[in-house]
Amino acid sequence: MSDNSEEQTAAPEEGGGEETTVEFNLRLDGDGRTIYDPAAKEAAAPSKSNDGEEPDAKKAKLDDNTASPQPSSLDYSSKTIMTNLAQLSGDATTAKQLDELLFDCEITDSGLLPRTFWMSANTDTQQQPRCYLEKMALEVFHHHVPSGFYYDPKTSGAEWWVQIRPSPPAGRYSMHANDDDGDGEDDMAKSGISFHWDKDEDFRLLTGGSLYIHPHISTVTYLTDLGAPTMVLSKRVDPMSGAYVTDADDDGSMSNVDGLVSFPKQGKHLSFDGRYLHAAPSDLLRDGLFEEQCKFDRPDGIDMKEMKVLERRHRRVSFLVNVWLNYHPYNVHPFPETMISNLSKMDLLGDVRLFDKCDEAKKSGESVTLKLKGEGKIQCEEGSVDEAHANVVTKNWPMGNCSNDCIDVPMPVDLMKSRNAGDDVKLIWRGEDIKLSGTSS
Repeated sequence: MSDNSEEQTAAPEEGGGEETTVEFNLRLDGDGRTIYDPAAKEAAAPSKSNDGEEPDAKKAKLDDNTASPQPSSLDYSSKTIMTNLAQLSGDATTAKQLDELLFDCEITDSGLLPRTFWMSANTDTQQQPRCYLEKMALEVFHHHVPSGFYYDPKTSGAEWWVQIRPSPPAGRYSMHANDDDGDGEDDMAKSGISFHWDKDEDFRLLTGGSLYIHPHISTVTYLTDLGAPTMVLSKRVDPMSGAYVTDADDDGSMSNVDGLVSFPKQGKHLSFDGRYLHAAPSDLLRDGLFEEQCKFDRPDGIDMKEMKVLERRHRRVSFLVNVWLNYHPYNVHPFPETMISNLSKMDLLGDVRLFDKCDEAKKSGESVTLKLKGEGKIQCEEGSVDEAHANVVTKNWPMGNCSNDCIDVPMPVDLMKSRNAGDDVKLIWRGEDIKLSGTSS
């Protein structure tokens, strides 16, 4: 475990005002994950609060018979499950509920709003859900953090946001593409999502660009069947330097790299280790498929409002939640109070909860596991593969965040292009076959 207590001073911009000083206490375990040490927090806290009661840190202290919890009690594996959102659009009532949910996503994706929003785990005293999206974010948090896991609720919660492709005219990507992707050279982001690590981005920039604080778990919930698959790779960066990490086995050889490619399906939920590299590469789709998916016939006699509904149904829409434990990302706040009335109320779906009675074994589509053995050879570990789709091509993808870095990944591209909505493809590479060039972003 490393205990990193830092005081950071951000220099003012040229011609700007005074410097900004930010103090923080950051505690990481040996795997680079944020941890909660109630003893350390109690030592820094006053012995009594203003009303004479013991502070929360002292109330929450583990008793002498309770072992300190370990991060391994969370499930960090890359996996998918179907949620009850899959049942929407089955009839007129649920179709209307889905349409309202998609409209909420379009509102929150506005380029005039912050990038992400915060839903605190401390619902007793800090924050109660005010809309369905906040309720949804909190459900995702508690699905991945079991009741027996010990954490500090005051500094834990769900960071949530949405991604929409193609981006609406007022959407974040449409309004800020050049800002986010550097002169628009990253064409990958126009119909997909560039490779990146989830992290406290604002704080990374504030501290010089090399400090990577990751969420414990990253998640994607698909609200439509359209668009690029999400691709997750077990590639990490050093949290203190940002340097690419190369894992080694006991014999000194490079460890295998595990991956999961998840194709969107309405209601499908993907979760994975928050330290892992991921993207949504649209070139893993059959050529021209995304454009076909986004097209629709305009029925005669419909008005502009009904037209907008059809447009929202024909986009790749995903709801993303990062599960943060014992750390609140810098400058991430709840959804603006002045806009909350524009979003659907918490009872949008009535008593339906995302994960109630969801069968972990029930899959959204077919699943195959492939081991890439080098020299273009594939070994099928689970499921079946048509030999006609077994060719391997090395893909060269740019990294996001205005980086000049690239990643080379051998991929069974034809097999990917033959997949259907909801399918999963698990991949295992030799460590030396995946190459990251340059320095991390």
